[in-house]
Amino acid sequence: MEELSRICSSAVDFGASSFRDIGQDIWRNPELGLQEFHANTILCNFFRENGFTVEEFLGPTGFRASYGSTENVDGDGVSGPPGVHVCLMAEYDALPELGHATAHNLVSEACVATAIGLKAAIDKKSSLGKVTILGTPDSEGNGKKMEAIKEGFFKDVDLAVTFIPFTCHVAKPIMLTIMRQTICFKGKAAHASTSPWDGRNALDAAILCYNNISVLRQQLKPYMQIHCIISNGGLRPNIIPEQTEMKFYLRAPDHIEMAHLQQRADAAFKAAARATGCELEIAFTPTPYSNLCNSSKLAALYQEEAESLGCVFTTNEEMGGRLVGSSDSGNVSHVVPTIAPAFDIANAASATNTQSFAELAGTEEAHNQTIVASKAMCKALLKAMLDPGILAGIKSDFEKDSCAASLTEWS
Repeated sequence: MEELSRICSSAVDFGASSFRDIGQDIWRNPELGLQEFHANTILCNFFRENGFTVEEFLGPTGFRASYGSTENVDGDGVSGPPGVHVCLMAEYDALPELGHATAHNLVSEACVATAIGLKAAIDKKSSLGKVTILGTPDSEGNGKKMEAIKEGFFKDVDLAVTFIPFTCHVAKPIMLTIMRQTICFKGKAAHASTSPWDGRNALDAAILCYNNISVLRQQLKPYMQIHCIISNGGLRPNIIPEQTEMKFYLRAPDHIEMAHLQQRADAAFKAAARATGCELEIAFTPTPYSNLCNSSKLAALYQEEAESLGCVFTTNEEMGGRLVGSSDSGNVSHVVPTIAPAFDIANAASATNTQSFAELAGTEEAHNQTIVASKAMCKALLKAMLDPGILAGIKSDFEKDSCAASLTEWS
């Protein structure tokens, strides 16, 4: 174990400048979801140059790059226990106007560094198994990880991991279920000065809806959230708006609580329509993002390795209930043991999804912290790949955990 651990760390150190170049290139060229052609090209070229088998997957800006094999056959053709298949989930889409304010350039950099570290270990001991980097487009939109689940990609994956650049180190960050929906109110247009009584004001419906939701918020349970904007409020001030549009994000701890929250939100939507005489249309995203079900044992391995490298972790209790948001990695965590640890690039200097955090994502300190997180992940995964007892414990906990319950009703 110690020799392979040193090999992993040395490979990450040796390639650090190359990994930084990849992260910087993606950071300097932010691309929106499903438009990440530059990032895709950079990553695929790198993996091809380093001996990985690369193929397009999940659309033109997605990919999977694999190295090694789970088949364990010695020189005499005798089969041994199968190797372990580890999946690293890379993200590289940016936010409108803000660029890499969620630091997905560093997520990709960390996945690249971890992959190269594990490749070095597999080169030394081929029976370890296989590492696959899954390039997942549009994680800020209609994330493609859910498509990978439906296509059966994770059926032969033993462990899945990704990273969350953040303002502190958190081994098991809280990430909520999210339901995205678009609300449309349809009324009747009329001249706002000469005959407003002939109209049915769809903007009034939107304003009432917003106020209904604002009042509802004070009675929501902890970890239930509703965010909304009015994306279309009408065309001209002198025309009673015939149609308005609102976009909503609903977040809850799990899909059961989400059903309760959705019921209350629906009542607020319908009340606004009824009061103004408008029609209501609701369009949902095809599949919600599920809550993140962290693998406790794998997260503990990662934390132990990261602490040995000088990282100081913050518990969820110490964070005072602060959340890391939502991710389609949550959906993956319901079908295979998963972790998505948060690592500190900002030292609480800035909140995520802001311009200042986007600037931090391009700093040398952020790169250095990414390398530390990558080394810790390499070593944690290596322990699970080497020790069948550890892997069995991770899988046993996953099978027992309520988070692993079927989400068939949402698929």
